[in-house]
Amino acid sequence: MRSLEPVVTEGPRADILRLVRRVPGAHLRGIERMTGLPLGQVLYHLDRLERMGLLVSVKDWGFRRYFVAADVDRREKRILGALRHDVPRRVALALLRSPGLAHKDLQAIVGVAGSTLSFHLQRLVASGVLLREREGGALRYRVADADTLQQDLVVYADSFEDPAVHDFVRELAASQQAASAEASEPVVS
Repeated sequence: MRSLEPVVTEGPRADILRLVRRVPGAHLRGIERMTGLPLGQVLYHLDRLERMGLLVSVKDWGFRRYFVAADVDRREKRILGALRHDVPRRVALALLRSPGLAHKDLQAIVGVAGSTLSFHLQRLVASGVLLREREGGALRYRVADADTLQQDLVVYADSFEDPAVHDFVRELAASQQAASAEASEPVVS
């Protein structure tokens, strides 16, 4: 729904566009907080950027999340929207490290009440971020698109103010370096 020409000059509108590019999936109050602009001004510029076709917004768990239209696809919007919440992000990190965990194992790692974890797991499964599989008598959870989720964590790591994300990215980089070093070692016969 583009009704305005996509022209952005320096100022608050350009600042908001840069912020959403750096922190995809940011919500209204987060954008207000990060820019320091008044709420009404943020609303006005977000509306204009959407009308220009430069931003898109998606309703996500009671939040309206904003994305640069050309930067992320539908699947990434669901993933990034989920990662912007603390408990789902911790669940995703746990499942990237150890796919196929049961509810009880996830609860011990994530450190929340069972009902809270169940609530978030249901939402993550419904949104397609996680898969739930019955294995024997237990329900086990896996990340539906681990490669995309992992890539989003790496690319947007700085936008998460969560040491666990930065630790995961460091672990991933170290394991990739070790794998490439192992692959480059000459084979001795």
